[in-house]
Amino acid sequence: MEKLYQNIEDYLDGNLPDENLNDLINLKKNNDLVNREIQLRKEVNLAIQDSGMMDLREKLEMQHKRHVSNYSFIHISRDLVKSWHLAAASFSLILVVGGLWYILSNKPYSTEKLVTKYYKPAHPILQVRSVDFNSDDALKEAFNYYRQNDYINALKYFNSLENQITARFYSGICYIELEKFSKAIEAFEYVINDKDNLFVEQADWYLGLIYLMNNQKSNAITQFEKISTSKSYYAKQAVDILKYLK
Repeated sequence: MEKLYQNIEDYLDGNLPDENLNDLINLKKNNDLVNREIQLRKEVNLAIQDSGMMDLREKLEMQHKRHVSNYSFIHISRDLVKSWHLAAASFSLILVVGGLWYILSNKPYSTEKLVTKYYKPAHPILQVRSVDFNSDDALKEAFNYYRQNDYINALKYFNSLENQITARFYSGICYIELEKFSKAIEAFEYVINDKDNLFVEQADWYLGLIYLMNNQKSNAITQFEKISTSKSYYAKQAVDILKYLK
């Protein structure tokens, strides 16, 4: 069991050796407990990454409550606001603090802020062994360029493996980085329509983000509603995004 847990961690980190990958994929498909364990560990990793933001929001909320309580003096005595200058200064201070809290509370989010918060390129991996030696070499070269953020050259190699799911998925990421959104949509739809692969959930997620980037709000809402009602790892994040889009 300990070995299984280690394989799951290596898989999530992109370090699982090729010889163990197929076994884990089969377990993920056929064993509900293994699948849930993978999803749980994904959520834990995400929670750890987001803990800093949660701490910041808690501190801001405490500051907001403290400021609000400090303004109770306004209702205690009318003598304190007889001066026009004092009244104006007090009102301005309330507006500044209230406005600052409104902005920092992240509502409403612009499309750009949503994209900045939720988008990051997929972690580069090389876990799927290709059918033949030449394809395997092409995938290695593609990931070498991808790791260097050289998406143009990475695409040349990914596109040479047109029918391979891994290559199609990462070509979609390259197209996002190059702002070729229609090409990215085509790549992710290919992955989604294939259905039987490890990248379907991620492809669905990135498709929704592309719609945000491309200001296709209605398509984005439809896509994130689909994700939010599924068992996807990204379901909760999709719900959060929908709160700002509707």
